[in-house]
Amino acid sequence: MTICEIPVSLRTEYICVPSVDPAVFATLLLANDSDQALLAGPLEVTVDGDFLLGTALRTLAPGATRRVGLGVAESVRATRRTEVQESTAGLRGGITVVEQRVHVELANRLGHAVTVEVRERIPVLGDKDIRIEDRPGSPAWTAPAEPSEAYPAGTRLWRVELPAGGRAQLEGGYEIRIPAGKALAGGNRRN
Repeated sequence: MTICEIPVSLRTEYICVPSVDPAVFATLLLANDSDQALLAGPLEVTVDGDFLLGTALRTLAPGATRRVGLGVAESVRATRRTEVQESTAGLRGGITVVEQRVHVELANRLGHAVTVEVRERIPVLGDKDIRIEDRPGSPAWTAPAEPSEAYPAGTRLWRVELPAGGRAQLEGGYEIRIPAGKALAGGNRRN
């Protein structure tokens, strides 16, 4: 017996953190579009009538969203490489400058367009003498409004729309300025 129906919207998005794992993960973004809570219970995901996975859904408040992982998307790829340059600046070379550039290439081999969220991180320090500065990204990357479990401090995001069979090049980076007295013995490279 049906007691009520609650409308939800579904959207597939892809997420990757290429500094940790080159795999791109498919996710289902479920949004409660009603003015009632969607109570906790089992969730079965099917694609074109074929069962994909079963999971438990926690209670979803009105207007809230929940992301459900669907596994690795083999047809969407991310490749990452980095460049590190170390130099000196300031009077008599008293500041070590470490610049790291990040290059990510995305490829979509699916027959439809996809949205991919690429997550990177820059270092976060509490030392007031050491400065960390973002370098412009291409396309521009953004920082979340505030840190969370999904987006820890220092997270930078690219959201890219990839057409069917499309590719995208992403570039970003940061610069660390370290006074001579704070430099690490044996080098300042951090990966």
